[in-house]
Amino acid sequence: MIVLFDFCSIHWIFPWLLPFLLGLGIGYLLWAKYKSIAADLENELNGLKIKIQGLEADLAACKNARMEAEGNVSMLRGRMREIEAGFAGGTAAVKISGGGSTDSLKVASATSGGGSADKWFAAIGTDKLQIIEGIGPKMEEVLKENGISSFGALSTTTPKALREILNKYGDKYRIIDPNTWPNQAGMANDRKWNDLIALQKTLDTGRSDTITDGHTDSKLEKWLIKAGIIRRWKQDDLKAVEGIGPKIEILLHNAGIKTWRALAETSVARIQEILDAAGSRYSLAEPGTWPNQSELAADGKWDDLQTYQDALNAGKPK
Repeated sequence: MIVLFDFCSIHWIFPWLLPFLLGLGIGYLLWAKYKSIAADLENELNGLKIKIQGLEADLAACKNARMEAEGNVSMLRGRMREIEAGFAGGTAAVKISGGGSTDSLKVASATSGGGSADKWFAAIGTDKLQIIEGIGPKMEEVLKENGISSFGALSTTTPKALREILNKYGDKYRIIDPNTWPNQAGMANDRKWNDLIALQKTLDTGRSDTITDGHTDSKLEKWLIKAGIIRRWKQDDLKAVEGIGPKIEILLHNAGIKTWRALAETSVARIQEILDAAGSRYSLAEPGTWPNQSELAADGKWDDLQTYQDALNAGKPK
């Protein structure tokens, strides 16, 4: 059966066409409106993300500023202790060598005895528990709240007792391993600073179940550097020799003298030839003490080097 449509008699469509077109138009307007709202919300979200990143950067800057301020305060407190201890307790800048995780660090030996002659003790005292690997500001507060306010007290507290203290403060302290703290505190209490630094270089945030290769940073060492009490020299940094600056170091490197040992084995006359060849601007440099200083550095005799340099002025005898 064939059905024939008469296009002239489809007027019945028009009453339905108008609502359809009207609905279509309204739908488009609503879609455009909500698309615009969604775009605005997405832009606002991106703006908030950027703002959060800026705030995080500001927070990091504030943390760094706080750490620097704490270091300055510690340095000032150390200097106050020096004055109180008398002239014998003056804090001299002790030089250590080392750079990066691959270079061996040679730490200037500190006296294990005590009294006013102990330069580091004058700055650290007996209660700076944060130099212990694994103890931060919050943990120091926790320990002091429980009567552990000195190296001596911490050194005589068993790991089991420390664990019981930590357990009182909730699950967030369960991951902390206090097993090495008494040993570290004992070294600090006995002022065996070099031994403590050597031990800390084998620890990973103070944990007893993780041993490193001995090249990690020591918390005590970092604190002393930040407080301005010791200085860090890279291995064979010729600027550790008083009287040698960056430009003279370059001259010596160009002449094949690149290590402390090489400089120690170079005659004063040869060094003077190198300086003379570089021009008159180096005429004020006096290399007479450089080989001796370099030999002490190469041998790791940092205390002797410090004493020697205290008697020099720009590398020349006072």
